[in-house]
Amino acid sequence: VMHAMKLLKEDYAKELEILKVELPDASRIPAVRFDVAKELVAKKYNRQIRNPFDLEPEEEALIGQYFKEEYNADFVFVTHYPYLNVSRYCCIPSVSIPLSSIFFRIHDYNALLKKIEDRGMETEGMEQYLDTFKYGMPPHGGLGIGLERLTMQLLGEENVREACLFP
Repeated sequence: VMHAMKLLKEDYAKELEILKVELPDASRIPAVRFDVAKELVAKKYNRQIRNPFDLEPEEEALIGQYFKEEYNADFVFVTHYPYLNVSRYCCIPSVSIPLSSIFFRIHDYNALLKKIEDRGMETEGMEQYLDTFKYGMPPHGGLGIGLERLTMQLLGEENVREACLFP
């Protein structure tokens, strides 16, 4: 994130000015464990933890608010996300490492169809998505932040679809 902010400031100052974007401070980014973040937000904002294995959109916003209020931080890095406990049809089970939780998506077309079938899901309406895998998809995955989410925040958009090339 620090590198991205530096790049934007140095190479895209004109575009940022046109869009009236003020870059957030990325000089220090606190890290917090997933479970601790949920507890901090529940306590400070008198909120019950409903799902111990995933973050609700409101919780994500409150975690950001908490770290802004308590640490004057514009970013927070949530670690130890329990992907093993989240049953996502498109993900290969993976592990948490001390720095982050990394997951890998199923990239093999037949394996993806099997996982969908095993979960009792229908492929109707997913044809265009599945075609991407049918014709070849390289191994891929991710951790926490995506450029679309960062762009959404920088532009003050309400929905990540407004910052995606293919929403």
